[in-house]
Amino acid sequence: MTVGNIDIRLEYRENLGKNRSKRLRKEGYLPAVFYGPDYKEAVPVKVSVDEILPHIHSSHWKTLMFNVIFPDGKKEMAMIRDYQRDPISRQVLHIDFYQLVKGHRVLVAVPIVLINRESCLGVKKGGVLIQSLHELEMEVLPTEMPDEIHVDIAGLDVGDSLRISDINLPESALVSVDLEDTVVQIVEAVEEVEEEAAEEVEREVEVIGKKPTAEEEEE
Repeated sequence: MTVGNIDIRLEYRENLGKNRSKRLRKEGYLPAVFYGPDYKEAVPVKVSVDEILPHIHSSHWKTLMFNVIFPDGKKEMAMIRDYQRDPISRQVLHIDFYQLVKGHRVLVAVPIVLINRESCLGVKKGGVLIQSLHELEMEVLPTEMPDEIHVDIAGLDVGDSLRISDINLPESALVSVDLEDTVVQIVEAVEEVEEEAAEEVEREVEVIGKKPTAEEEEE
């Protein structure tokens, strides 16, 4: 699943420092930097709080792509590489924008979203759904970078599982993890397993504690 690029305007910052950054926030801006393969040094910029915060608060902000527009009309494709928050107030303090270059892969962690949970065969039978992997790190071309990886679990029965190799990934995607790693599985409910184990123990106790018959005593 991939959505179109989001237009966002950046303005250059000339006066740097903590005091200036505080003043920027009061004026409705966030201090930021823009850097990437074509930039020898990071460029100090600022971005409107109202314009960027809705995207920062998105569940898939790591994979959003932006059409960055500079004051001089220059345009770049970019993503948010990182951002900093105040540890107490949780207010966003600073943002790092990373340049995306066509034809060059970028490292990104893509969220894995399970779909058709309500119709999952194994869950309907009382099985327990266990998702072992919630995001997948990959190197992928910007034009193929998905916002999320959707995994359909409708047909999974109790005892079934899906591995990374079972997922449809972008053609350009390179992953460094083992393709046989489990993404999701449906296991038997613990209560049922415990009940079966208890029944087995009871049967063993009955056999051990059973009184011998007359024929067995004669033997």
